[in-house]
Amino acid sequence: MRYTLWSRGRLLGETDLGFVYRENGRRTGWLYPNDLGERLLPQATGVAPSMRIEWILGGDETASADILSAVDHAEALALELRRSDGTVIETETIGIIDTDYLLSLPVADFDEDIALDGELLDQIDEWEAEWATDEIVSANEPETDWPRYQIQVHLVDPADVP
Repeated sequence: MRYTLWSRGRLLGETDLGFVYRENGRRTGWLYPNDLGERLLPQATGVAPSMRIEWILGGDETASADILSAVDHAEALALELRRSDGTVIETETIGIIDTDYLLSLPVADFDEDIALDGELLDQIDEWEAEWATDEIVSANEPETDWPRYQIQVHLVDPADVP
């Protein structure tokens, strides 16, 4: 089913909330913006990067202020999720994630201070063996052209999105 994203009576894009089902009313999917959405959605994507910067810096007044500013920008859009018939679906939150930002993040280094027990290491080796198949994309194949945005919603009533 297709759902649409709106801001103050203006259509911004659509989604099928098609990622893996998550319990407790949390749903996610690719968001395909229209021309207006392309112009407005960047102001909704600043919360996660701001939070990451504060996490990196620790308790920093400027970074904390940046988070509050990013939240204000996102909330100013007054985002609404609607069914294809235009009915508003009540949400606790709607988050817009910039895929380009996610792909720009460095791969986290493993924390050397964490000691893994033998059983967990064996399980990791098993997973690695299962995933090491010819079906995995090789580094020589072209990169995937991912959609620019993801949407994450927390529904008031999980039954509103089957």
